[in-house]
Amino acid sequence: MAAANVLGSLFSITLFVYLARTLRAEAFGMVTYAHSFVFYLLNFVDLGLSVYGIREIARNKGKISEYVSEIVSFKLLIAGSIFIVFAAATFLYCPSSDFRIIMLGASLLLFVSALSTEWAYQGQEKMHMVFVSFATTTLLQFLMVWALVKGPDDVLKATPAYSLAAFLIPVLFLINFRYRPKLDFTYLKQIKRYLASSLIIWLISIFAQVYNGLDIVLLGLFRGPEEVGYFTIARRVIGGFTLLMVFLANALLPRLSATFSDNIRQFSNATGKFLKLSLSIMVFVFLPVIIFSDRIVSFTLGGEYLPACVPFKIMGLGLMTLLFNLPFSTGLIAAGFEREVLKQVMASASLSVILNIFLMPKYGMIGGAVSFLFAEILAIIWILRIYRKHIIASQHS
Repeated sequence: MAAANVLGSLFSITLFVYLARTLRAEAFGMVTYAHSFVFYLLNFVDLGLSVYGIREIARNKGKISEYVSEIVSFKLLIAGSIFIVFAAATFLYCPSSDFRIIMLGASLLLFVSALSTEWAYQGQEKMHMVFVSFATTTLLQFLMVWALVKGPDDVLKATPAYSLAAFLIPVLFLINFRYRPKLDFTYLKQIKRYLASSLIIWLISIFAQVYNGLDIVLLGLFRGPEEVGYFTIARRVIGGFTLLMVFLANALLPRLSATFSDNIRQFSNATGKFLKLSLSIMVFVFLPVIIFSDRIVSFTLGGEYLPACVPFKIMGLGLMTLLFNLPFSTGLIAAGFEREVLKQVMASASLSVILNIFLMPKYGMIGGAVSFLFAEILAIIWILRIYRKHIIASQHS
């Protein structure tokens, strides 16, 4: 699973660098703003049903076609509804016809998200199929964008090409799972039962997304596309490291869940190993990236994007606290304290939004970076307090 996402991330980074160098700062800022806006909406397509599907398929693999048909049908219903509202808002409020095309092209990812079924393979523990999906899709996206986007004048092709390239693998997977569209709506009773278990995890992801992506959208309200482009570069690198650690956390979550109630010593050992791995990545991978960020940006993207280094270094301090925090928050979720984690995420998200609103009008992307740092400081203080109360106390009782 981790290897799949690492390879997929490499293709994504390559595409990111190609677009940044090809489109230049202003056009690149428009594309990244559109994707940031749509990526935020993608959370409302899933509603935590993917995680629920993983768990239920692991328990009953014989019902995989039924789960896929019900969950994907419901996600398509949500995606279609969001797309209609989004398209109407785009035509009413977007300042130019070009930007409407860019936004609508990015919004096709709503349907990609609805059709995706990697979660079903995860439930079957067929991680090689997850590898096929992530690696192949990101490669197709790179090839299509590379073939169609050759300069700033091709900016209108960027988001449609990126979105359309992502449809192939989900469609092939649905055929493999013998997907049957649910058209009678009686299946919604089953979905209601699914949602009762999935919404808490979904809420955690929603509020995490608020302070891991909404800042780009907010910056676009206060500053121009060029500064949004600079900030997006810093934010995407931070987000890439964060996703890597989340993938590792998801890989360890089943073991932590199994050992908490049966063998608390194994639970503690697994959490400790995760913490050591996280700190090693911080020291040997991320810290050098921060130190040499000016050279890396200049070499990969060009000197035009050097202003991105200042917010990146500030957010790098926040990422260090996140890397220290994640093993403990993952342990809390594994132990059944996801409601406590949700409270922390809500508090950090609220602090991030409030600080962004106050700081961005005057300080722009620097204000956004500072907001991220303080949100992560609050997160680590909160999580360590909860972990000490619920986990460490139970080990000594």
